[in-house]
Amino acid sequence: ALWLSAPADPPAWAGGALFLGGLAGAIGLGLWPSDRVAGLGVALRALFAAGFALASATGLGMAAAQARTAFVAAAALPWADAPVRVEGWVIAVEPSERSPRLRLLVRGVEGQATPPRYVRVAIPSAGMLTPGRAARCRAVLGPPAGPMAPGAYDFARRAYFERLGASGFSFGRCRPAVFAPPPSWLDRQRLKLAGVRWDLSAAIQAAAPGRGGAIAAALVTGDRSAIDASTNATLRDSGLGHLLSVSGIHMGVVGGIVFAALVWALSLAAPLALRWPVKKLAALGALAALGAYLIVSGSSVPALRAFVMACVAFGAILLDRTAISMRGLALAALIVTILFPESVLEPGFQMSFAATMALVALFEMSRRPAGEPALPTPGPLIGALQWTTRMIGGVILISLVAGLASDPFAVYHFQRFSAYALPANLIVAPIMSFLVAPAAALAAVLAPFGLADPALQVMASALDLVAAVGETFGARPEAVRALPRPPDAAFILCVASLLWACLWRGALRWGGLGLFALSVALYAAAPRPVVAFDPDLRAVFARTSETGAETWTLMPGRGASAYARERLGAMLGLSPTSIERMAAPQACADAACVWRAPEGQEFALVRGPEGFARACRAQAIVIAALSAPEGYGAACGLAALIDARDIKAQGGGFIYEDASGVSMRRALQAHVRRPWTPPGAPSDPDMNQE
Repeated sequence: ALWLSAPADPPAWAGGALFLGGLAGAIGLGLWPSDRVAGLGVALRALFAAGFALASATGLGMAAAQARTAFVAAAALPWADAPVRVEGWVIAVEPSERSPRLRLLVRGVEGQATPPRYVRVAIPSAGMLTPGRAARCRAVLGPPAGPMAPGAYDFARRAYFERLGASGFSFGRCRPAVFAPPPSWLDRQRLKLAGVRWDLSAAIQAAAPGRGGAIAAALVTGDRSAIDASTNATLRDSGLGHLLSVSGIHMGVVGGIVFAALVWALSLAAPLALRWPVKKLAALGALAALGAYLIVSGSSVPALRAFVMACVAFGAILLDRTAISMRGLALAALIVTILFPESVLEPGFQMSFAATMALVALFEMSRRPAGEPALPTPGPLIGALQWTTRMIGGVILISLVAGLASDPFAVYHFQRFSAYALPANLIVAPIMSFLVAPAAALAAVLAPFGLADPALQVMASALDLVAAVGETFGARPEAVRALPRPPDAAFILCVASLLWACLWRGALRWGGLGLFALSVALYAAAPRPVVAFDPDLRAVFARTSETGAETWTLMPGRGASAYARERLGAMLGLSPTSIERMAAPQACADAACVWRAPEGQEFALVRGPEGFARACRAQAIVIAALSAPEGYGAACGLAALIDARDIKAQGGGFIYEDASGVSMRRALQAHVRRPWTPPGAPSDPDMNQE
């Protein structure tokens, strides 16, 4: 995380030197000869050895991030206003609220000697261009956009590690093309697999048409293109959005069902059960099933991450170790971080490991101490009641703990809190475990014989019920609570409090409450901006006090972008419903809007050339979508001028006001220069939304 967040590439030798130096220090202190086995000196030596070990781990992470950055390095297209011809093979059809988007394995781009590995093109309709087919498009392309505002999600960084060199939109339809397959054997197999996954998705939807079948196709193949925008929104707002991406919960359910079924089946065969370790054979079978599921689902990074965690858990069974332990989780995190170091800054990595860590800590706390005698066995009636109570209480407790552990990350990354996430997940959990997963497993067994349709229809019906639960909770106006984005320091302290509470044992766990209280205090005391704008000025929010109370106003910007409004508004703590109810500004003409912030600072938003005359006010801050006339700022005595040239260089931003004056934070800063940093240029945020 430190290496990826640095404003410039650290020295190439830094990671290796820190790794080797820390390793040498830890080993040296560990092997230091001493006659004492306890005391202050021994404790200090252990403490310093642990510090060197942490430094070594930091160096290893830096080296892994540097190696991964060099490995995925690829050419990125420069900005171009004119459309160019793009040829390639369709690797995926990605859903979007406005139009589908083709991800192409590039064969060639007009005018580019070294084209990027992948490009993404928004098109009116995919038509016959399914994964595996060759396509030719005429499109306007540019490098992936950076963060919309300070602290916002950096799509350019993710695109760099996905080797996505450009995104844009096509002129008209992309056409099927005829040319030879890619020269690389691995690319040819990847295209064949993409075609198989698309055909499997179509077969599932043909066997079970409707909303449930579309969700079933997403769970099995990772293809979410058939899920409508309304279902996506209600599942997300109800806290069930994680069900749509193949990740830890699906790997856990599939692996658990296969493992339990194999243990039960093999135990019935006496010759096997008496001569072979049944649990180890079942673990191998579960790993094979998960490997097949990983390939069929598209091998996305979240799925790969979950597969590694499952491999560690089942590997512990093969090695006669505890499958659920903090050490096993740490090993999984180590492997994932070395393979995909960029994922440590991704919300999925942080939320999945935080929730799993909290559940492992809960498991350790609830485990019976060694040597404690077991309670006497109750009768069948009392035993059944106790088992039912434990099951219901366990599901509630697991959902509560996992939700509390992942909520800080949801607030930091998405600025949203799903009020009904706990009840929605409690209702959906048994449906997924006892209906969806067994039906999917049965369909997989029956598919080679052409008998999978009834099982797929049961699976789709259960998923339609899941979607109905999401609609019941997610469609309510109070379902989503928008919260302002926390400062980085408050977020880091909150993560530290979670680590403290999970890694320590006994009464020391409660020490995390102090860090959490400090995190909440920093969050509450954080300054809030009075103006926020995106790099295209399609969403300009202003905090005013014209009516006597401070209220947010959405200024009429340049065009309209629902994505820009919602994402920028979320960072300010504004929900989509509150944005829709915002009153129109009072002091707006066709060419310019003028207003005052709560502390008296005057602002102006210029929307046309004639608006510069109205915005010419002493000590005002002018924001303009156009380039201002030469010497305009000095002639008017402006406090600051943010015009098209400035926005191209520094992107969107937040403006703060307090008694001491006005300060500003921008999305793009001159001193930040990494391989994935895009050149400053306006872009359509809807083409880069995630």
